[in-house]
Amino acid sequence: MPQSLRNVPVTARLQMLGERLRDACAQRNWPALARGDAELAQVLGGLDVATLTPGERAALQQLRRLHQQISGECQRELERVGQTLAQMRQQRQGWSAYAESADWGTEAQA
Repeated sequence: MPQSLRNVPVTARLQMLGERLRDACAQRNWPALARGDAELAQVLGGLDVATLTPGERAALQQLRRLHQQISGECQRELERVGQTLAQMRQQRQGWSAYAESADWGTEAQA
């Protein structure tokens, strides 16, 4: 866990992580989202769930729901990119044929 967060109360830490994850997802900033997710794993690894207060447990539940929403958004983006790549692969043969025919035109002019 970053040194700057060690003295921050658990509830505030979880809320700050949630905000950073939400912002990174909204901005489609995948590297920042990956960093936030790694930090979240580190924070969660250091929590003793048995000692959490009801407020801390509520913050943890809220963060869990947010994380599930963000995971769903990432999955939808992955599917969208996969579809785009599949379309590009399907169109590659047509693009290659077009590029070759364009080359024929410049060869004929030479």
